[in-house]
Amino acid sequence: MQIITMDLFDEILLKGSVIMVLLVMLSLVFVFIMHILMPKKILENYFKEPHFSITEITMFTGIPFGYMRTATFMRALAFPASGKRRGVENAYKLAPVWYCKVSKYFIIFFVPLMALILLFTAIGFIRFELWK
Repeated sequence: MQIITMDLFDEILLKGSVIMVLLVMLSLVFVFIMHILMPKKILENYFKEPHFSITEITMFTGIPFGYMRTATFMRALAFPASGKRRGVENAYKLAPVWYCKVSKYFIIFFVPLMALILLFTAIGFIRFELWK
């Protein structure tokens, strides 16, 4: 049985962090692709008042916040109940089935990745505070 030393622990923490940063970068590229492929029908029907305020429409139209709009719609397409507050729970009917499924798989991948990043950050912070 191998005992985990602090050097091995630091190596695991560093390699895991690098892998997670690479996965986040890959996720950003994926959201960029999904932004380009976003069905125009959804934007025409739901990216207006009363679903979004004038401020939100202005803010989420350009770079960089347009990608946040894409992620918001991806969540609503993947899990229609999550769009109930904005009134976009039926948006999935206007999107191709493949877009909804890909969005669902992405959200299922991305949320645990963010939780894992927070966990690694907390562990790293505690580790390096104890190291001082």
